[in-house]
Amino acid sequence: MALNTSPVRSDVGYLRRRVRPAPIAAAPASVPAAVPAQQPSQPAVPAAGLSLSPAQPAAGLSLSPATPAQPATPAPPARGAAPGAGLSLGSPAAQPQASAPSRPVRPAVAPDSLPFAAPTIDEVRELGVEDPVLRLNARESAIGSLIVSSSDAAAWEDADGVTGLATATGGTAGSPVRTPGNRPLVGYDDADAILALRHAGRLRRALFIARGDEPLGVQIFDGSTVTVARGDDERMFVLYLLRIANLVELRAEPVRRASTNEQILAQFGFTLTPVVVTRESRSR
Repeated sequence: MALNTSPVRSDVGYLRRRVRPAPIAAAPASVPAAVPAQQPSQPAVPAAGLSLSPAQPAAGLSLSPATPAQPATPAPPARGAAPGAGLSLGSPAAQPQASAPSRPVRPAVAPDSLPFAAPTIDEVRELGVEDPVLRLNARESAIGSLIVSSSDAAAWEDADGVTGLATATGGTAGSPVRTPGNRPLVGYDDADAILALRHAGRLRRALFIARGDEPLGVQIFDGSTVTVARGDDERMFVLYLLRIANLVELRAEPVRRASTNEQILAQFGFTLTPVVVTRESRSR
């Protein structure tokens, strides 16, 4: 082989003559290479030169001035963003949790505090043995007046426990309850007993008694009506009105026909409130 005897070019600084490495003599097969005893294993050191691995910096040619490595500064997390699923630098309790938008908490209502199901005034034609109760809806319980016809006496008890009695002939007992318009909460207009439903929130209960031949009749603002059974010679039915929350409930309750008004009121726990004579009542 002819040797390269061309001179080294001095005008090109990066070209150098490559020197062929000297051959390494192979060790005889019968003589194993000596290994130092108790020598700890050392990690493989990458050969010097250009490295194509992205994980390690190239140890060869560098086209930029050497600068000290700067630690990477993590970007602050975005506001409201949940922490990543990677490395956690704090306890789980200290990590911010993404919360759902707040909603108003509604108070729980116990099932036993709700009234039982009852038919409406459109489903019942007569309150008696077969259908002893009905309940008006919220609209029917708050609009207009509840008119009770053919009654002889009406008793009431307001939310403060004030109790009174009025008769169709003009008699009164106990204490009256007046509305803001200075009208009776329960009273008579000719032969009809009238309850002002827009002020029904002030009423706790009422009782209507009929002893005549005609049955009690109930009418509300939209024209819906219901009657109360008369009973027989031994017993009769009275109309018992209750206010349950904002609903008006009507019941047909049996009593002895021979009972007086005072006995019927005592049977339902009505105790008439004594009338308190005030300066204003004396001046009228």
